Amino acid sequence: MKMKRVVAVCALLSLLFLTACNSPWMTNTPRSAIEQYLVSTTVDRCFSYTNFMAYSNKKAFMDYTYFTPQVDKLYAQGIIEGRLSSFGIVIVKKQEEADIIVQPLCGVLGTDHDKFMIGTPSLPIPVPDTGMSFAIPEIPLFSKITRRAYGKFSIYIFESKTRKPVEAIEGIRSSATYVNWIVMLIPFKTYDIEMDNSVEGRTSFDFVP
Repeated sequence: MKMKRVVAVCALLSLLFLTACNSPWMTNTPRSAIEQYLVSTTVDRCFSYTNFMAYSNKKAFMDYTYFTPQVDKLYAQGIIEGRLSSFGIVIVKKQEEADIIVQPLCGVLGTDHDKFMIGTPSLPIPVPDTGMSFAIPEIPLFSKITRRAYGKFSIYIFESKTRKPVEAIEGIRSSATYVNWIVMLIPFKTYDIEMDNSVEGRTSFDFVP
């Protein structure tokens, strides 16, 4: 009986070894593509409808002194400056050359997730007389894993020479969602972000002064 158990364990290990040999080598970036999609979409949405028409044809100096050093800080800065440029605002490097100072603040830019499942959790199964064990994976009858990104920004505008406040644009908020579902062992996903391949992407900087 003991010999049969040893043979069974050896067969199981051989099967696992052969299966592993057929697995392709894969690596992942430190942050998943889905997470990057969620965060970048949230930033895009935050500034899609922000109106800077009152400052068209002016020169602006960007003051990022109080901009929280988020991982996606540079992307957010690029989107903000691109949005300003779409209204004919010229971004300058020196404050003395500017008509206005634009000071963005980032209160929130991050991701969160939650999971709900109905089914059998992962269970470790010991192999008798060997000190070894293997695990049966979880078997979800219903599963919902929700990943969200949230963004909250404010933008303050000052006169360049006097630093007199001109306008405060507060409460710029947006979010994006990606959901993995399993219903009766059938997986699928839903999301509110654009992930399809684009044939051509183009932005026009034409504006009405």
